[in-house]
Amino acid sequence: MQFKNTLVGLALAATALVASAAPSLLMRGVGGVDLNNLVLGQAFQVEVVLQGFTTPGEVDGGGSGGGLLTQDGSPQLTLQNFVLGNFVNASWDTDPSLFLLDFTADVAGSGTVETTGQCLNSNLQNYGCNFASGPLAFTVRDPNAVPEPASVALVGLALLGLGLARRRA
Repeated sequence: MQFKNTLVGLALAATALVASAAPSLLMRGVGGVDLNNLVLGQAFQVEVVLQGFTTPGEVDGGGSGGGLLTQDGSPQLTLQNFVLGNFVNASWDTDPSLFLLDFTADVAGSGTVETTGQCLNSNLQNYGCNFASGPLAFTVRDPNAVPEPASVALVGLALLGLGLARRRA
C-alpha cells in the first residue's frame, strides 16, 4: 500500500512539474530596433520566439497553424511579410524562433501588436492553441512634423525672457 501511495505521489509531482513548466511565447524587436522611437517609413522586424520549458531535441511538429495578429495601434503599421521559422529538425532548445513579422511604420502614433490563439505542437506533444505573444508597444514619430504654434510661442517667450535677463545683468 505504501509503494502505491509513493508511486501516485511521484506521478502527481511529475505532472505538476510538467504543467508548471509549459512553454510561452515572447515577441521582440530584431536587430536592436528601438520600438519606442520608430521613424515614419522605417521597415523593421519583430520575432516571436518560444521561451520556457522545452525538452532537448523537441522540434516543431508543424501543421497546427492558427493564430491572429492584432494591431491595436492600427493604422500605424503595415504588415509586409510573414516568415515562418526553420522547422526542419530545428530543436526548440537551440533555435526557439517560430516566425518573423516584417512591418513598415506608416503613420505617426503609438500602439501595440500581439499574436493570439497560436497553436504549439511538437514531435513529442501537443501544447494546445491558446498561446499569445505581446502586446509589444511601439511609437512612430514623424521627423518632419511641424511644431504646434503654442510650442513655438513658448520657445519665443523663453528666448525673450533670456534676452531681457541678460540686458538687466
